[in-house]
Amino acid sequence: MEQENKKIQVAVIAQQFLTRLGIKTILSVIGIEPEVLESNNFYDLKNILARQNFDFMILSEDILPLPKNISLNELTGLSKNTRLMVISDKKIENCPCSNFVLYSDNQKEVLEKFQEFFFEPENNSSVEGNENVLSEREIDILREVASGFSNKKIADKLHISINTVITHRKNITEKLGIKTIAGLTVYALINNIIDAENLKNF
Repeated sequence: MEQENKKIQVAVIAQQFLTRLGIKTILSVIGIEPEVLESNNFYDLKNILARQNFDFMILSEDILPLPKNISLNELTGLSKNTRLMVISDKKIENCPCSNFVLYSDNQKEVLEKFQEFFFEPENNSSVEGNENVLSEREIDILREVASGFSNKKIADKLHISINTVITHRKNITEKLGIKTIAGLTVYALINNIIDAENLKNF
């Protein structure tokens, strides 16, 4: 039981405070509530990795000594079971990382990459790809939740009881592993369940 309540461990590594803050904000938006360790120094990070394991590591290239791919290999050698995301100007050749986020990526691309990094969808991001995850009724509920409607309004609109709405919401949260409305909204946007136009009034 204790294992189920254990928070995921995420290392956030960047020289700039604003970069680290931005990464933590994105984690919150996609519904991740981890234990976060922050570092702004490559050599301090190596010492930390020698003592502690992380589930995920998000690293800005600005802390990497040259050659960067060799530095990354050193880090992954110290944390073999850690999924690594690198944020950089361009892809680093022979990089042992799971995901790249480029500084030039737009908001949708960044959120998609973070979602994929943490949730590892088995199919491409689309409603069709998620039909096995959520039922049609759950997709209907998610669409209304992401559009900002209350449980009562959803119940009235779909002609079901509030208790049924609450049960569906609980199931959606459990299936997707996303607890926040903001996180569910991002998921719905990425999977084309709602259109960004629908959110302009909120």
